[in-house]
Amino acid sequence: MKFFLFFLMFIQLTWGADATLEVVKGVEGLSPLAIEDGSVQISETTQKFTKMLAADMNVVSLFTVDESYAATAFDSLIPAPSHKEAQYLLRYRLVNDGSGGMRADVKLLQNGRELFIKNYVLKQSDMLVFLSHTIAYDINAKLGGAPIDWIKRKVLFVRLTSPRHSEIVASDYTLSYQKVIVKGGMYGFAKWANREQNDLYYTSLSDFKPTIYKMNLASGKKERLISSDGMAVCSDISEDGKRLLLTLAPNGQPDIYLYDLATDMKTRVTDYSGIDVNGQFMGDGSIAFVSNRFGYPNVFSTRVGSSAVSQLVYQGKNNSSLSSYKNFLVYKARESSATYTGNAFNLHLLSLNSGNVKRLTASGENDFPRFSPDGEAILYIKQEGSRSSIGVIRFGLNKSFIFPLKIGRIQSIDW
Repeated sequence: MKFFLFFLMFIQLTWGADATLEVVKGVEGLSPLAIEDGSVQISETTQKFTKMLAADMNVVSLFTVDESYAATAFDSLIPAPSHKEAQYLLRYRLVNDGSGGMRADVKLLQNGRELFIKNYVLKQSDMLVFLSHTIAYDINAKLGGAPIDWIKRKVLFVRLTSPRHSEIVASDYTLSYQKVIVKGGMYGFAKWANREQNDLYYTSLSDFKPTIYKMNLASGKKERLISSDGMAVCSDISEDGKRLLLTLAPNGQPDIYLYDLATDMKTRVTDYSGIDVNGQFMGDGSIAFVSNRFGYPNVFSTRVGSSAVSQLVYQGKNNSSLSSYKNFLVYKARESSATYTGNAFNLHLLSLNSGNVKRLTASGENDFPRFSPDGEAILYIKQEGSRSSIGVIRFGLNKSFIFPLKIGRIQSIDW
């Protein structure tokens, strides 16, 4: 039980930055959009920016996006010849500021009429993809699209680099930008500590016992929170950031604990001789978690101070990962009976209010679902044959996007 539970959850992935539209319904009525480079000095960077914007505008889902590259004068009101059929033009002009940053002028045209124009300043040119995300967010807001606050957030993941060595990495949701923030040991289960994304929790396996630390991203200052034999994981954080759900195993078997940051007190939530892990706060005050009470992983709920436990999931077996948002759960379910190979692990969305279940993925092995903080999207890991990807599901629009990976082995992901 000591450390092997952590290694069982590592998964092999491969890397890339181009978005692929996996599931699309009802796109026939969308207007065509083309993206054009209006920079005075065309470069590899300005040309790559078209791909970044195309990926983001596909995810925005208000247009059918022409991803072909074209350059034309920024102030022109007509499209490049190759884009003459486009009703909408998204045109940009990038300029290096000479100090490691960049300025961007952006406009959206509809049949030659300016709908949107804005100037942006980027202090670090290596974060250019976040500029693309911000532009997509602003255009979506201007045109009244469904909320996409999550598109600008950083993703946090842990990757295994060598035996007993791993790194904690901050990234954008496409994994185009990556910055290592913790390295030099064995780490697991990193999670943002607040919505501002300036603090994070993570588990260190380099200590004598698995230990949960809190770290400030700007200063790098680390604060020890708690240690436990066998397992120590922060699986969820209350909306106000004052309470944590931890999985601890002080007596050899993991259980769920509620940890109060103000009082430094922990309260045992489950007391079971088997395995209880991955506690999640629910909107009705209950706590969802994964347990092997039926001999295989399934999803249950309970309340602090109660010994009553209720089964929540009746779809498939091996429901070993989940995420919650208010009264919704997204969970993994095995939908085949193969012992070792050929299994399909799909994600399902459960409404606790109605009891309705909606399957979100259709094939392959889909795991580690995470709701965005606003509940509008789900991040997950997908593996299908030799292809491995990060996926983003906009379940309100019945759309899913995948981003191929090549970053070693991922253990956990959060945003």
